Amino acid sequence: MRTLKSLLAAVLTVVMIASMGVSAFAAGYDEIDYDDVNDLFGTTLDSVNTIYMKFVDKLGIIPAMGNSFMPEMKITRGEAVKISYRMLHNDFNELDLYAETPTDFDVQGEEGDIKDTSMLKPYLAWAMDYQLINSEYVTDKKFEPEKNITGEEFITLIVKTLGVSTLEDNQATYEEIRDAILEGSEVTVDSETVNREQAAIIVARAMVYDPNGGISEDTFMNFLDFDNKPLASLSTAIYGCATTELSIRATLQQPLNYEVNKDVLLSNGAQISVDADLTSCIGYPIKLVYMDVDQSGTFTENEKLITYELGSPLVAQFALPDLNFFGHSYFVGTSEAGTYYVYPQATMYLNGDVWPDSDLYKLNRLVDQPSYTSAAGAIAGRPNLTFTFLQSGMSNVDLVFAEEWIPGKVLASTENYISIFDYYTHATLTYDDDDVVYHQLTNLEAGDYVNFYVSNGKLNLSAGTTMVLDTYTIADDGVLSGEISTVVEVENEETGEIVEETKTEKVSYSKHLYVNQSDRPADQIEGSIVAVLDSTGTTYIAIEELLVTEETAVQIVSSVINAEGTVATIVAREIASGEEVNLTVDTDRISTATGTIDPGAYFTYAENEAGKVNLYGVDMLYMTAIESEDYFIVGNEQKYLKAEDYTDDSEAPIASTVMLVIDRNNVVWAAYTAI
Repeated sequence: MRTLKSLLAAVLTVVMIASMGVSAFAAGYDEIDYDDVNDLFGTTLDSVNTIYMKFVDKLGIIPAMGNSFMPEMKITRGEAVKISYRMLHNDFNELDLYAETPTDFDVQGEEGDIKDTSMLKPYLAWAMDYQLINSEYVTDKKFEPEKNITGEEFITLIVKTLGVSTLEDNQATYEEIRDAILEGSEVTVDSETVNREQAAIIVARAMVYDPNGGISEDTFMNFLDFDNKPLASLSTAIYGCATTELSIRATLQQPLNYEVNKDVLLSNGAQISVDADLTSCIGYPIKLVYMDVDQSGTFTENEKLITYELGSPLVAQFALPDLNFFGHSYFVGTSEAGTYYVYPQATMYLNGDVWPDSDLYKLNRLVDQPSYTSAAGAIAGRPNLTFTFLQSGMSNVDLVFAEEWIPGKVLASTENYISIFDYYTHATLTYDDDDVVYHQLTNLEAGDYVNFYVSNGKLNLSAGTTMVLDTYTIADDGVLSGEISTVVEVENEETGEIVEETKTEKVSYSKHLYVNQSDRPADQIEGSIVAVLDSTGTTYIAIEELLVTEETAVQIVSSVINAEGTVATIVAREIASGEEVNLTVDTDRISTATGTIDPGAYFTYAENEAGKVNLYGVDMLYMTAIESEDYFIVGNEQKYLKAEDYTDDSEAPIASTVMLVIDRNNVVWAAYTAI
C-alpha cells in the first residue's frame, strides 16, 4: 500500500524556470471569458475569483463546461475524488493499474453501492490505495458518489492529497496548510456543501502550495517561492508549470519579414495564438506561464500555454551621436540608467523592417562626419536616426528598434498617386495611394513638406517640420539664426478692444547638411527662406527660397540677354494653356540641362515673394511608355507622375515611343509622339 509521503517524494521534482520580476496572478487571464461568470449572473464570492477558475480549468483539474464554468453547481463526492486524482496526474494514466482492484464499495450482495462496471471504481481503488478515503468511516459500505460533499470532507480530501497527515500528532501542520488553501473560499468544516467556484479556489491554492514558501498571488505567475527559488508544489512537479520571459518579435499583422503562421512569434522562434491584439507590442517582453513538458526551461510550440502577461520593456533611447560604434553591429550606449552593449547577434529593425543590408546604413559609416559638398556624401549622418534598446534585465541588448523620419516634399499629388522628394538622396518616390499610410495627415498638396519612411512596401507620411524666416544669418559653423514674426490678437487693458500685435521670436538651428539643389546659394537668396528641419525641430536639413507661385512648364519662343549678361528677357509659351508669357529672369537664376535658353527649349518657372523668377531646366526623354490616368510607366516599372496641368497633343492614351517632358523631380509635363 502506498502512502502520501512516498508519493510526494517521487513527484515533487524541482523545475528550473526563468523570470523577470513579480507579476499579479490576475493579469494575463483576461482572454478567457465564461458566459455565466460576470456581474449579470453573479457568483457566490467576489468576481476576482474567476482567476482561480481559469487556472484549474487550464490545467484540466476542474474543467469548464463549454463556455460556462457553472460556479454555483455543487461538487459531489464522486467528482471530488476525480479532482483529487487530476491534481496528482497530468499525462500519466494510473487508473489502468486499478481497473481490476476491488474496493469495499463494490456491490457484494447487500453491501456497497459501486458496480464493477462503474467508471468511478478505479478512482476509488486508487484513492483507497493512497489512503485518501477509508471505508471504515463510511456507513454500510455506501460511498454515495452522487451525494454533495461537505466542507469537512472536501477539505480533508484536498489536504491529504497534498500528502499531509490528519493524525492528531500532525494537527499543527494540518491546520496551517488547511487555513492557507481555504483563504478566500468561505468554506469551513461546518459547510454543508462546496460549489465549483469554491472548489476552484481551494484546489488552485493547493496546487501552488509550497511548504517552504506558502502561497501568494505572485506564485501563480512566477512559480517561485518567497526566496525566489523554484516553487516546490504540485503545479510544478505534476504539471511542470513554469514561467519564461521572451520578447515579441512579430505578429500576424506586423510580420517584420518573419513568416508568422499564428498570431505571435516569440524571440525563441516559438509561435503562440492569443486572443488579445498585440499588434503594437513588437519588442515587448511577454511572460508565459506554461507546462514545461520537456523541462527545457523555455517555451516550445508543443507545450501548453496556460496564460501570459505583457510587461513594460526595459528600454533606453539614444540618438545617433550618443552611441559609440566598434563595427557594423557592435556598439555601446551610455545613459543615466546604465551602459548598454549591442552585439552582432542582436536583432535590429529600422522603421519596422529588419535592418537594411545597405551601405547607406552601415553603422560605422553613419557616424562619419557628413559632407556638405555633394549629395552623395550628404546623407552620411542621418540626423533623424534614433535607437531604442530593449533588453531582458542585463546590460546586453538583444533587440534594437531604430526609427528615422526622412524630410521630404510633395512634388505631385493626384487622386490615386503621390510623389515625394527625398532630401537625403535627391530621389523621387512615387506610390499608389493604396500604399500610402497617413499619420494624422490629410489633404496633401504639391509643395507640402512631410516626414516619411518606407516600410513593408508602404510609404508612411507625417507632417513635415519647416520654419519660414523673414530675416536670417548663417554663422561660419553653419548655425542658422533668425526671427519669426507672428500676428496675435490681444485685448487692450484700458479699452477692452481687441487689437493685433506682432510677436517676434528668435530661433536658432544647428546645421546637419545643406541641400540647395538647383536653387540659389543660401547667402544669395532674396526674401524669406524655408528652413526644412529634422523631425526633432532642432536641426536644419535644407534651405529653400520661399516661392509664391507654383511651377509652370513653358517652351521658349525667344530670348534676349542684356549686354552685361545678367538679365534675360524671355517670351515663352505655357505648355498646358498655349498662352504666351513674358519673363524677366536674372541669368544666375536659370538652371538648364543644355546650358542654353534657345527657342524650343523646355523649362519650368516659379516666382518668389521679391518678384524674382527662377527658371529650371527640363529634360526631353525619348522612351517607350504606357500612359495611365495619373502616370507614365516605362522600363523596369519606373513611374513618372503627371503634373496637374499636364497636356499632350492627342486625346488617345499613349503606348509607344514618345518624348516625355520631365522636370528635375521626375514629373511629366507633356508628351509628344516621337518623330
